[in-house]
Amino acid sequence: MHTSLDDLSLVLGEIALFRGLADAVVAEVARSSQVLSVPKGASIYAAGERPRALYHVMSGHLKVAVSSPDGGEKVIELMSPRQVFGVAELFGDAAYVSSVEAVTPVVLLAVGRDGIFRAMEQAPCVMRRMLGAVAERQSSIERDIAADCFQSGTDKVVDYLRGLAGTALGQAASIELELEIPKHVLAARLGFTPETLSRIFRELSDGGLIHVNGKMVTLTDKFARRHGGRPPVERRAVPRGETWFDRAAGTSAQRAWI
Repeated sequence: MHTSLDDLSLVLGEIALFRGLADAVVAEVARSSQVLSVPKGASIYAAGERPRALYHVMSGHLKVAVSSPDGGEKVIELMSPRQVFGVAELFGDAAYVSSVEAVTPVVLLAVGRDGIFRAMEQAPCVMRRMLGAVAERQSSIERDIAADCFQSGTDKVVDYLRGLAGTALGQAASIELELEIPKHVLAARLGFTPETLSRIFRELSDGGLIHVNGKMVTLTDKFARRHGGRPPVERRAVPRGETWFDRAAGTSAQRAWI
C-alpha cells in the first residue's frame, strides 16, 4: 500500500514511541516505514525468518503462535489495534521463534529496523521507550504464565470478557460485546478446545451471566455484580487504554514490504 512520507510521519507522530520527536527524526523513521494491507489468513512473518521491522496494528486482529515438529500449534498471543509486536526481536541476532498470522483483514504500520536504530542514535529517548515496551512485554508473559497455572477455564473466559468490556463494566445494566476474532482462535489462545469454550459459554449462559448470539455476547447485570469488582488478568502485550500507542487505518507481508 503506497503512503506518502508526510502521511507516514503523521501516523508515526501519534504513536507514543515516536511522539514528540524532532520532525527530522520522525521523517527518518518514516522513510523506512510502510503501511501494509494484509488479508485474512496471510502470514506477517514465520518462525525462522530474520527480524527486519516492528509492527504497529492499525486495524484488525492477528495471532502469534508457535508450532511443534508434528504440526501442533499453540496460540500464545492475540494482537489488536493499537498494539505493537516485534520490538524485542529487533535487538538480537536470533530468528523468530513464533509466527504471526492475520485472523481478520489487517492494516499494519511496518517500521524498519534501520530507521529505528537511526532514530535511537539521534534521540536517546527512543531507546528508553523501546526498553519500556520490552519490559511491559516481559510482564505480560509472566501474567500469562500465572493465569495458565492458577486459573480455571471459566476464570480465563470471564477475565477475557471483562477485558473486552473495560470501564463499561458496572456502568450499565448490560453490555453487548462483539467477538471480533473466531471462537476457535480465542479457545486456542486461552489454552483449550473450541468445544470447551462452547461448554463454558453455555454454563455462563445457563447461570444468567451472559447471553450468546453468534459473535455477540451480552454481559448481564448479574455478571457485572459478580465480576465487576476486581481487575482482569491482562493477556495483552500492552493493556487496553495504555500509554505506548494511541491510534487504531497468500504471501508473507514482511517479504512484500521488503
